Amino acid sequence: MSPIRDVGPLTDGYSPTSDWDNQWLTGGLEPDVIAEAHLEPESIFRGFARERGERMARQRGMLERLG
Repeated sequence: MSPIRDVGPLTDGYSPTSDWDNQWLTGGLEPDVIAEAHLEPESIFRGFARERGERMARQRGMLERLG
């Protein structure tokens, strides 16, 4: 399912969806599809944890520009 549109500039980049790389999934059993889509807990955690500093800095900048 695609994320809700126009929620904010970071929504698209950080919404966990199976279409993360715009490629068709090869299929298989449910655990295989989830792993290939990078939707298993380990991938989700790595994706959010790895870029946390950058994401927080971007959010701080957007909030500061709001005044």
